[in-house]
Amino acid sequence: MKTETAKLSDDVRTILSDNAKLRKMPSGETVINAGVTMAPSKRSGVVNVCPHATAACILVCVLWFAGRTVTKTVRAAATKRTRLWFYDPTTFYARLHRELVSLAKRAARRAVRAYCRLNVASDIDHPDSVAENHPAVTFYDYTASVEKAERYGRGELPRNYHVSFSVKESTTFEDARKLHSLGVNLVTVFDSHYFGPLHRFGILPARVIYRSRTTGETFETETVDGDIHDIRTPEHDGRGVTVALRAKGSASLRKRAALLGFIRHHELGARWFVDEHRREGVAIVDLN
Repeated sequence: MKTETAKLSDDVRTILSDNAKLRKMPSGETVINAGVTMAPSKRSGVVNVCPHATAACILVCVLWFAGRTVTKTVRAAATKRTRLWFYDPTTFYARLHRELVSLAKRAARRAVRAYCRLNVASDIDHPDSVAENHPAVTFYDYTASVEKAERYGRGELPRNYHVSFSVKESTTFEDARKLHSLGVNLVTVFDSHYFGPLHRFGILPARVIYRSRTTGETFETETVDGDIHDIRTPEHDGRGVTVALRAKGSASLRKRAALLGFIRHHELGARWFVDEHRREGVAIVDLN
């Protein structure tokens, strides 16, 4: 008779999956990309996989309220995957290892590069051995953990694992400046227009000035358009830049997240173009 954990493993079809966001690739480059998608925040009912989440980012989580993730099937798969990781991590990581081996082999057969986003909808500190044991795969993540981002900036994470820091309404100016000085990219969400089905993209800022509400001190970065593709590595984005994203989700949720300070304003963002990603002007992002 099967144990409860064995049944749970049987319920999980795959550890790695892909989605429309992961399929966005750098222009002209063919790659294989996959990710580990869990139920974000506390939505699995058993564990919080986003320990650094804020009220606003939970409110507008694009991995739960946009695209295919609103379907029951996709949400159920993410929840089962999360439960397996929580209740039976040994089985979870053994299966992840086998699927990463397969991912690397498929990429080698096609003579393309393999990428993996370990936290598509979560912010878990997976063991360093996951990346270390698969040197042919390039791993990347977004994180809201200052400590994890610092480790990356200091070169303390595996060489094939890259991290970008998500700026939230709780992010302090000192933390943002410290990470920027270490060459960590800052991910900031703007209220620039976005309507994916009709390929309408609002203008993102070309530069961002981060400003302390307390002292008035500032530092400035260039931007890259984070909506063109999902792969967040220095090779594609550079170092010490702002990865600018357009807010997704319903208008009401975006408005509430903007009021909370998670979504930032760009005065040119209401202008949009079809199939064109433009960056113009400067945006000021005030931090505590």
